[in-house]
Amino acid sequence: MNVGTLCSRRIISASVSAPLSEVATLMQGTRVGMVIVTHSKEGRLRVAGVITDRDIVRAQLTHVADFSELSTEATMTSDPLLVGTDEDIGDALRRMRARGVRRAPVIDSSGELVGALSVDDLLTQIAHEIVALAAVVSRQSRTFR
Repeated sequence: MNVGTLCSRRIISASVSAPLSEVATLMQGTRVGMVIVTHSKEGRLRVAGVITDRDIVRAQLTHVADFSELSTEATMTSDPLLVGTDEDIGDALRRMRARGVRRAPVIDSSGELVGALSVDDLLTQIAHEIVALAAVVSRQSRTFR
């Protein structure tokens, strides 16, 4: 299975120039822990970075500034892990584990942002597969009694 079949196509993003307070409000309103920071290049949505709820807390504690003075660009991770739609799920998971991230933007072969992959997406898929496997085992055990 590849990333493109499993990732969420619901893109929660904000511009690099958006105030950090706007990003935090977006996170709260959409109930997500990561916003993909974007810019437009040649009419396509490109990933400039990612910002997590944890990044916002760190920025607030580190800079001890008025929240409205903190910028998205200065707070975001500017070199996020990007996974491709054609990438194998197992490979994506290994790369996520190696980078210590729970979420990653998903891009197509042209580099355009198309979604996001999270550990929650992977856990949901694994849970579905375990339920299907349990159904097979259950049927077998009843057949061979």
